Amino acid sequence: MTAGASPRLLVAEPTFRGGDHAPINAALVQALRRAAGPAVLATTRVQHDAILEADPQALGASAWQEIEVMPAGGVKPGRILAQWRMLSALVAQHRPTLLVLLSTGPETLFVARALALRFPRLRLFLVLHGVLPSAIGWRSRDPRRRLIDLRAGLRIARHPRIRLVVLEDYIRTAALRHRLADTLLVWPHPVVEGEAAPPRAWAAPGRLRIAWVGSANKQKGFDDFLGLHRACGARHDWTVAGAASAEYDPAALAGLDVPAGWLDRPTLLARIRAADYAFVAFRGAYELTASGSLLDCINQRKPILAVRNTALEALARQYGPIGHLCDDLAGVQALLDDAVALRDAAAYARFQAALDAIARDRQPAALAATIRADFA
Repeated sequence: MTAGASPRLLVAEPTFRGGDHAPINAALVQALRRAAGPAVLATTRVQHDAILEADPQALGASAWQEIEVMPAGGVKPGRILAQWRMLSALVAQHRPTLLVLLSTGPETLFVARALALRFPRLRLFLVLHGVLPSAIGWRSRDPRRRLIDLRAGLRIARHPRIRLVVLEDYIRTAALRHRLADTLLVWPHPVVEGEAAPPRAWAAPGRLRIAWVGSANKQKGFDDFLGLHRACGARHDWTVAGAASAEYDPAALAGLDVPAGWLDRPTLLARIRAADYAFVAFRGAYELTASGSLLDCINQRKPILAVRNTALEALARQYGPIGHLCDDLAGVQALLDDAVALRDAAAYARFQAALDAIARDRQPAALAATIRADFA
C-alpha cells in the first residue's frame, strides 16, 4: 500500500484478543486481500502474531494496526460502547469503503448498525463465526438482557449495507430455517495454503491409528472417543491431536497417546498426518457452526469416522465419500471391531480424492473469487 493512500478494505478482529481462530483468520485475510487488494488489518498483537505463525504470507502488502479488544464478559451496554469507540475510530481514520469483521459478538451487531448510520458510504461484512448456536434455545426473561442479546442484535443488523456471512452452506440453510436472518452470504471455511498434506499412497498398517482432533473435552464430545477406545482399544492405536481437558484424570486417558500440554500448530498437524482415520463428534447446534477441527482433517486428507449428520452429509453429497459415516456410535464401534472396511485401500483412496477436492475449493485463491463477487 502506498504511503498516504486510503485502503478500500479494512479488516478487523473485534472479539478475539488471544490467538483464537488464527488459522482461519490467516486464510480469510489471504482471500480478502486477493479479492480487494491490500488492506489494513486491525487486531491485537497476539492475534497478529498468531496469524503470521499460521501463514507468514497472510498479510502480503497489507498494513497492520494494533487495537485493544475487550476480554470475554457477556452482553453488557458497556461492551457495545467500547467496541463502537474502537471500530468507529478505525473507520474514521482509514475511511474504507469495505469493512470486514472476522468475528461477531452480540455487541458487534449493534455497533455495525451504528457504523452504517455514521458512515453512509461504508459497506459491512460480519463473519458469524461460532456465535449462532447461542441464538436458539434458552433466552433470558430479563427485558434488559433481551434488548441487547444476540437475537436482538440479529434483528438490529438488518440493513442494506450490512451483510452477514456464515462459513458453510449448511449453516445458512439452518439459520434461515430458524429465521435468524433474512439473507446470508456463504464464504466456505478456508484452509491455510501452506498446511496441506502432500498426496501419498496409503496401505493399511498392522494397527490402525485413530485420532481425536481438537480440544478433548466433554462439550466437544470427547466422551464418545473414550467410549470407543474402551470398547475397541486393544485392536488399534489411539491418539489425541489437541489438548486434553482437566476434566479427565489420568486413569480416564490411560492407553491414549495424549500430549502433555498445549500443541503448537506444526505439532498438531503432524499428529493428524500420522493417523489413519480421524474420529469427529458433533455436539449441540452443530448445524449452526463450522468445525475448524474437521477442516484440519480435510486439509490433511484424513478420512473421517463419525456418526452421520447434516454437516458431513452435505460435504459427502457435493464431493463424494469422505470416510465412514455411521447411523450411530454402535455402527462406528462395529466398524472398529471388524476393521475390514477400514483397511480397504481402494475406498481409502476415494476418500482422499474427495477430501483433496474439498481442500482445493477451500484455498484462499478459490474463496477470493466468491468474496470478489460479493464485494461487487
